[in-house]
Amino acid sequence: MATKLVLFVSVMVAALALPIAKGTSVEVQVGPSFVPCNINGSLGVNVTATPAFPNAQVQLQCGAVVVATTTTNASGVFSFSLDFTQVFLSARVGLSNCNLVVITPLSTCNPTLPPVGVLTSSIVFVRTDVLGVRVVLIFRAAGFRYIPPT
Repeated sequence: MATKLVLFVSVMVAALALPIAKGTSVEVQVGPSFVPCNINGSLGVNVTATPAFPNAQVQLQCGAVVVATTTTNASGVFSFSLDFTQVFLSARVGLSNCNLVVITPLSTCNPTLPPVGVLTSSIVFVRTDVLGVRVVLIFRAAGFRYIPPT
């Protein structure tokens, strides 16, 4: 956990320092990520047999703020790409407090699944790409799990 925190702080410091250089921009990308249509969010032993959750609304929530919303494609895959300042300034929290939340009811993809509750996943830092004057912080979903209503 300490290593993860050190890595996160290092990435954040670098991301905040780089925009000072004229013309440098920092982008946050999440994805592509797969949303499974099952109660435990597991891909199972045979990934190709795991049903997809098509047309599901997915939100990137940082703290209590919804920073971005997208919809999965027919294969249950989604991605986000947004400016770092949009995430940082709108949420006023670090990316470690961001989660992906599927707000479309599970029963939409399979009527035998619960009609209430959500799938949620934390995001995991993958790498940083530097493309000219653009720095891209790349994350992915850690794995979705079902959260019943409270």
